[in-house]
Amino acid sequence: MTTVPHDETLAKAIAHQDQTSVGEYRITVVTGEWWWSDDSFRMYGFEPGDVVPTTDLALAHVHPADREVARAVLEKAQQSDEPFAIIQRIVDARGSGHVVATVGRGTCDADGAVTEVSGYMIDLTRSVRHLAAEEADASIQAAARSRADIEQAKGVLMMVLGVDEDGAFTILRRLSNDTNTPLRVLAGWLMTTAREADVPSREAVLDFIARLKDRDITEVP
Repeated sequence: MTTVPHDETLAKAIAHQDQTSVGEYRITVVTGEWWWSDDSFRMYGFEPGDVVPTTDLALAHVHPADREVARAVLEKAQQSDEPFAIIQRIVDARGSGHVVATVGRGTCDADGAVTEVSGYMIDLTRSVRHLAAEEADASIQAAARSRADIEQAKGVLMMVLGVDEDGAFTILRRLSNDTNTPLRVLAGWLMTTAREADVPSREAVLDFIARLKDRDITEVP
């Protein structure tokens, strides 16, 4: 559980930045009664007033892998006025998955007992998917660049050493294994060497191989 500032300004700022919805909730500790704002109902896949929100209902929609942590945070929130935050996965009534950040804190009476827990639920699903898509795009682009370097490195070896495509790849793979260097990294280094020469030559390639074998990996170009 992470402590965070808890106020409406924070929730609105997060929602504005991520273009997500923010729902409010309130729990009366003595009775166990819940109150949800309209956006909270919709976050769980209901229209306002369709169901009566309860602890059991809220936890039933939490992903099984996150449920016990959510239960523990909820129980602790009803015993302390310490601000809290938790990110959990929920499955709404329509079967759609959401990533939800819940922030809140308890309100104490004069005797220090928590009488109410209130806060905000922030749907981060769109932001998480956008980030995942960006990371996937970056991975695809990196893979494409690595593949291009490997293919070009094979071409250089075929040209200057007179081997065929399979022979060129065998050389690269053997160097990779012998020097414990990832194939894509080795191919990138070889292409750097080739580009530094006006015309890639047998001597330049053999020199690269010798330096790769004889020097520390960080010293190869």
